[in-house]
Amino acid sequence: MTVPMDALVIGGGTAGNAASRALAAKGLTVAVAEPGKVGGTCLWNGCMPKKALYNSAMAYQDVKRAEEFGVLARGVELDWPSVLAWKWHSQETYAGDQEGVMASRGIKHLSAAARFISPTELQVGTEVFSPGAVIVATGSRAVIPSIPGVELADTSDEALRFPELPASLIIIGAGYIGMEFAGIYASFGTEVTMLVRDSVLASFDAECVAIAVSELQALGVRFVYDASVTQIEGVRGDLIVRFTTSGDSQDRVSAERVLVATGRLPALDELNLDAADVHRDELGLPVLDASLRSTNPRVWFAGDATGQKMLTPVAHTQGVHVAQSIITGQPTAPDTSAIPTACFTVPALAQVGINEAEATARGISHRVIRGTPEYVGAAIITDRRAGLVKVLVTQDGIVLGAHIAGHDAADLVYPYALAIRAGLSIAQLAGTSAIHPALTELINWTVT
Repeated sequence: MTVPMDALVIGGGTAGNAASRALAAKGLTVAVAEPGKVGGTCLWNGCMPKKALYNSAMAYQDVKRAEEFGVLARGVELDWPSVLAWKWHSQETYAGDQEGVMASRGIKHLSAAARFISPTELQVGTEVFSPGAVIVATGSRAVIPSIPGVELADTSDEALRFPELPASLIIIGAGYIGMEFAGIYASFGTEVTMLVRDSVLASFDAECVAIAVSELQALGVRFVYDASVTQIEGVRGDLIVRFTTSGDSQDRVSAERVLVATGRLPALDELNLDAADVHRDELGLPVLDASLRSTNPRVWFAGDATGQKMLTPVAHTQGVHVAQSIITGQPTAPDTSAIPTACFTVPALAQVGINEAEATARGISHRVIRGTPEYVGAAIITDRRAGLVKVLVTQDGIVLGAHIAGHDAADLVYPYALAIRAGLSIAQLAGTSAIHPALTELINWTVT
């Protein structure tokens, strides 16, 4: 006997929660199938715990350089168990009672995995459901490359909770995950080696990335380029990674831990999408229209499960938009063009909108406005003067994109995101006075 309902959401992360709450608010009967902890990757294995570690790492560095500001902090020690305890405290405080919130909004929590058994039915635990709409919001999983001995390596999940601070760490990959953990562990004093196969943070502005690479090198991070890993051997605590570089030159590096940070893919393998008549492309990604609707008209996707931008704000926006499409019966495409993103490495990088290559490819006549925090009062006071702000504008000055490297980049990018969303010019943005002394004064200076 099947259980009817208006909508079944598969996954209780950012996208799933946003969708289920929007649907329930309109009076639809909604259930969320989530066998793990409600909250998803961002809350339990991504943004929140990683940023908490980053905060502790930056605090450690600040204390070490406190004497520069007349504060004597000699004999600074790092208490790793306390760092982990703070991370868990941050997560639990932010999470609150996720299951309770769900229940208070009339959303039924199904604590089991869901899988399709036909285009119209799903099995969740021992029950079979026939929802009017299904939203797949299962998040993503780490990509595990086919390297002999890769089972000896860790993923980001383990790197968030190493029982002991590793003295040395090899990171395979130099995307978001690799660069963020490089900044975290190098700041804690770990000897970090980055094995880079193609490029560092390919989706970010090259000049901003160069600043991060330079700052990480100053912390002792070693970058090995054109590195193709061929084998991992040994035991945790004493590992060897063998790799080749340009010209097939063979090399090796050893460390206590190895982190595989080679990207993430939608977590779709357990859903039995073939039974649902949901098509996937040659990369295994769901075939979706602009509104995130699949080839089965009752099945939608949102968040990391789409295989598109894997960012928490994007997941939330997509979840809400998919819900609205279901409620109104008029599918609409979510607009994520003005959603900023940041990489919390050293220093932080942030961006929003398009870059120079994209502007050129689209045939948009543009110019680039540049500024640095070198002579901004707040940067001088904190002695964080390294960095760069690049703003892309049309010939008439309308803001198209912004790319930032430096302290507080993740906060500094927000006014540019607002400008893009509102269609403001750089003159309008810069004409709004910032606090003095504050880093946002850089926006007032970046006008020519």
